[in-house]
Amino acid sequence: MYIGIFTGAIAAFCLAWAYVFSGMSVRRNKDVGAFSLLCRGHVVSGILSVIGLAFCWTPQVIYGFSHYIIPLIFCIGFYLLGQFSLFMAQRTVDASRVVPLLGLKLIVLASLNTLFLPLIFDSPKEVYGIWQWLGMALTLGSAFLLNNAGSRIPLWSLFWVCATCIGYALSDTSIAFFVKAFRELGESSQDPMLAGVARPSIVAAFTTYIVCGIVSVFCLPLFKLPPTANPRSVWTAISPFAASWLISMLFLYACFAHIGTVNGNIVQSTRGIIAILIGAALSKLGFNELEEKINLNIFIRRLIAGIMMILAIVAFNKTS
Repeated sequence: MYIGIFTGAIAAFCLAWAYVFSGMSVRRNKDVGAFSLLCRGHVVSGILSVIGLAFCWTPQVIYGFSHYIIPLIFCIGFYLLGQFSLFMAQRTVDASRVVPLLGLKLIVLASLNTLFLPLIFDSPKEVYGIWQWLGMALTLGSAFLLNNAGSRIPLWSLFWVCATCIGYALSDTSIAFFVKAFRELGESSQDPMLAGVARPSIVAAFTTYIVCGIVSVFCLPLFKLPPTANPRSVWTAISPFAASWLISMLFLYACFAHIGTVNGNIVQSTRGIIAILIGAALSKLGFNELEEKINLNIFIRRLIAGIMMILAIVAFNKTS
């Protein structure tokens, strides 16, 4: 339990910085485009993942491909949808406001469980109690407070935030099945590299980003840099995001494996508070291209909104 909380906290810290770095790369390379930056970021994370997988290599990555290919495809597809939407949202919305707003994923999950999944899989509808409804109310209240804590967030940007939440929610669900597939491979093959809880998670994470990197390499010719862009500057700008995101995902996969996606998301929700504190520090230091200048009143509003989002996630996952 404590290992899961610890790994989740590290993941939240690294995620907060990853969102700051992604916002920085998007805003400093507006002429490059979100798809182009996304591809280059995943080429970098793919290379780092190849190096990482070399230290925990198992033949099951190749021989067991047919066993985990379905959850891998869903995991990558929904993840890339979420990442692209995030990059689009960050063109106009500061990271300190985007990150807490990702708690809207609660509303997405509630909609999936009550409206869409029962229709698709002919399963019973999820029934929510007072705590779940309170969690959703706190989520909407937090989003409203964030929208009024600084310059108004454009409607189109809110659309991209919602699309990010949809991608992330579906990707998180797929991650659980993906890691489970690697654990089953470890049990059936008695492979020591897939023994326990953390190792299958790490192998799964590296495998995910290697495949993302391969896909991105083939997509790069479709998204050439504009003549005004400096290739070296673009790669340098996106690399911190790729590195911090990969590190956060390694810890997040391990967190999900130890305490599940429900508790993992509760711990992960602290990234909102961390992002707000980082944003306030950047604003104070004069990085106003990344974070708008705010006064103490707005900072307190954002902090309250971040706390409300954490409480929303805790309430939503309360079972009694």
